Amino acid sequence: MYEVVTSQPPDLIAALRETLPGISEILADLEAETTAEARVGHLHHIASLWYAQGGVAEVLAEVGITLASRLQMSQGMVVSELLLAFGAAQEEQRTRAWEARLLARASELDGLHRIISAANSTLDLDTSLQTVVETVAQVVGVQACSVYLYDKHRDELVLRAVRGLNYAAIGQVVTKLGTGVTGWAAQLGHPVSVRDVWQETRFNVEPQLGEEPFRSILAVPIVLFSAERFQFSADKLQGVISIQTVGPRDFSQEEISFVEVAAGELAFFIANAQLYQQTDERLHQKLRELTTLQQVSKSIAEQIGLRDVLNLITEKAVDLAHADRAAIFQIGEDGHLQLVASHGGEGDGVRDFIIQTVRDSRPLAVMNAYQDARFPDLAQVATRENFHSLFCMPLRARERTIGGICLYKHEPHLFDYEQVRLLSTFADEAAIAIENARLYDESQRALAIKSALLQEMHHRVRNNLQTISALLAMQLRRVEPQSQGAKALRESAARIQSIAAIHNLLSREDVGVTTVNAVARQVVESAQATLVMSESPVKFAITGDAVRVGSRDATVLALVINELISNALTHGMAAEGGRIEIAALLNGGMVTVNVRDDGPTHPPPPVSHSSGLGLQIIETLVNEDLGGSFQLFREESEEWMCACVSFPQRMIREDE
Repeated sequence: MYEVVTSQPPDLIAALRETLPGISEILADLEAETTAEARVGHLHHIASLWYAQGGVAEVLAEVGITLASRLQMSQGMVVSELLLAFGAAQEEQRTRAWEARLLARASELDGLHRIISAANSTLDLDTSLQTVVETVAQVVGVQACSVYLYDKHRDELVLRAVRGLNYAAIGQVVTKLGTGVTGWAAQLGHPVSVRDVWQETRFNVEPQLGEEPFRSILAVPIVLFSAERFQFSADKLQGVISIQTVGPRDFSQEEISFVEVAAGELAFFIANAQLYQQTDERLHQKLRELTTLQQVSKSIAEQIGLRDVLNLITEKAVDLAHADRAAIFQIGEDGHLQLVASHGGEGDGVRDFIIQTVRDSRPLAVMNAYQDARFPDLAQVATRENFHSLFCMPLRARERTIGGICLYKHEPHLFDYEQVRLLSTFADEAAIAIENARLYDESQRALAIKSALLQEMHHRVRNNLQTISALLAMQLRRVEPQSQGAKALRESAARIQSIAAIHNLLSREDVGVTTVNAVARQVVESAQATLVMSESPVKFAITGDAVRVGSRDATVLALVINELISNALTHGMAAEGGRIEIAALLNGGMVTVNVRDDGPTHPPPPVSHSSGLGLQIIETLVNEDLGGSFQLFREESEEWMCACVSFPQRMIREDE
């Protein structure tokens, strides 16, 4: 303010009055005071005003010497008090500056805390980015803040969060690296500060953002530094954070450092969020793969048609492997590949190129069909079928190769590990489906052969039994009709005819399977021909459920029913005939056959001898062969005789 030119300025006090507003009153009060304490207070006030106006201590000392002479006070005391007050004012100013800086640092720390809290509290990237721009704008004291994220695949910056700018521009504004101040900072890898963008040729106004009112900008790259810190490369770039003000502004080093720290924290969060997103996508991909494989396995287990299963496999292979087309080839009986399923396109032009690799059971990868020196003619097929890349995986079943599955891409593509692994899994499923279909066809052919052989066997057994029955009939004509020998021959012939009838039945139906009703009808027809006399007519009725039985149980059951009918005809209906009812029932896995007759309601037969062989045969067959029980009782309500046979129903395959 003043410089010391001489030790005694001509009129320093007058100059002081002119320079410092209000000093005249203080000097007047100083001269009017008589007490030393009051005068010291006024001296302190003068020194404070002197420091506030930017005065230097040397000139203040000269002022003190002049005041001491005028006030008749000790020069040492006046000068010392002025300098002490000057130093106190200076120290107070420094303290206030430090307090302001501490408050700024505290605000920055609070801002960083909020940024870190936002990063740790959620994996929602957009929510956290919005918190960052709000916090940075508030801490630095700017009117606008924005965050761009770097898209590595398209090599461009995409706006993701704003404060003070057009919110609708999020996701719409895209900046190339090196373009504008934001792209410039991303390309350089360090902060770029522009005091006045109107003077900066690199600055480009983005109309969608509405940034025309803003003059200054600070763009700081969001960089994920590793151990090699400060060695910037594009693969570490995560984005750019920018702040803007309405008027021109020189951003301080502290402000730049704060935004850099915020960008560093943001870089880690962005990286973690991206890793989480990638992990989440991979988990969803694995879930889709497992669901698809379960669906394919279920289709194979349910014996859905082979073509439907293979079409499903090709469809899911295209979807999960992100391919454009998939095809499955099968080696035919002539050794050539045949296209059996395809999705996403048609054509089998590659079969001549993959046949050798399929026979050798090794995968084949073609990144560019137009430039592969191994297959000069493949380019023509690729042009015709519209593909660039090809990957083929052999189908193997029971240690032999049965075909191949191929993936196609429209553009040059290197199939990665995940795609190859997935294709290998689909190859296994396709191989299982093809092999199961082959085994199923073989089993069907074997079953048809077996059925034909069994029917032929039943036919021949029936013929032999009928021959035996004819011989017995011839012998029967040579004996007295009413004799015991004739009776025995008739019963034996009836038994043989029953067995023959069952074999005749089995030769016409499913292999080894018939029903109780069908067995009963065959036995009744045989009994009517051999056991029923014309003078004693008998009516038969067959009712009940269509209970399925195997060939073994059917044969035994035929003998049992024949013996029960023979017994009823002999002991209850020999005099005038009657009625016989046969009913079958299935309950709880037990087969029950009731043979009822109204013999007790008719006159008794002539006196005849009975050996009891029929009942003995019945009990032996039911208990030992059928594993069941036999009961013979008289019904009190209707006075009918009832023979009840019960045995467990066997699994049909046990009787085949």
